[in-house]
Amino acid sequence: MEHMNEHKQVLAQQLDELILDHDQLQESSESCHYSPITKIDEWERESIVKIHEIADNLRQELRIKFEKYTNQFSQRLKQLSEELKKIRNDNDFMESDLQQLSNKFNKLKLYLACSPTIHFQDDILISKISISEIPDDIFDMFAGDLKIKDNGQVVEHGPSVCHASIRGNGEYSSGQHRFQFKIESYNVNKWIFFGIISPTVKMQSNTWAIPSCYGWGGQDCTILNCAMHSGLNGYSCDFQLNDIIELLLDCDNRIIRLTNQRTQRTHMMNVDLVKCPFPWHFYLNLFYPNDRVRILYTDNR
Repeated sequence: MEHMNEHKQVLAQQLDELILDHDQLQESSESCHYSPITKIDEWERESIVKIHEIADNLRQELRIKFEKYTNQFSQRLKQLSEELKKIRNDNDFMESDLQQLSNKFNKLKLYLACSPTIHFQDDILISKISISEIPDDIFDMFAGDLKIKDNGQVVEHGPSVCHASIRGNGEYSSGQHRFQFKIESYNVNKWIFFGIISPTVKMQSNTWAIPSCYGWGGQDCTILNCAMHSGLNGYSCDFQLNDIIELLLDCDNRIIRLTNQRTQRTHMMNVDLVKCPFPWHFYLNLFYPNDRVRILYTDNR
């Protein structure tokens, strides 16, 4: 009998332990069930905070870019208005004067079409948002088989195989001015030229035939003083498809500088103002079919 009582006590103790394990298992089960939900709640709170931060930063960025854009547009519109008023008051103008004013008006319309835009890139969780840069300058006058696209922000060579040249709209005589170009299409033979030109000479398709042309091109060519030079001052072309090429116009020091952002290789050139007088335009030359360059961003200081 005593033995049976001891046995029952052992069984009761085992039952108590089993009940305790059961209770602990139940608590663990509830904890495992609610832990992922808690993590989701935490992720939601953190994501909302991040979205608010991103939105605030984008609003500030957009305000700054629109302020810059509207100021520049207002200045250009005011200048055009003054020229129109003067020519009407003087009542002394020719057909060429009207054509020049018409060209300025068309350029201003192109600039108006280049206002900042917002780009949404869909992601698994939230959209990635970016605001386009505003080009202070656009492609303008050209000679040869070229097309200007995207409101003056893209130049594309036609189907022929021949030199074709294009310059920017802006004129620069002082300060530093930085331009960034992306090579969006590039023939295997690789010829694109980046440099400057003076408006004192007539645009021509052959770059080396223009007295005021200075700059660097494909196939290790440097152009200045109406001549092409191979490997001048150690220059070797490293342009590739999708490269971003930066061109700096340092008017105060009469220097231009070319940098490939991918390789970080930089080349500089002194400019003779007798041969290339102010103001300067940025200037490109393309040769092969479908070669395409986009102006990304300009910084005029």
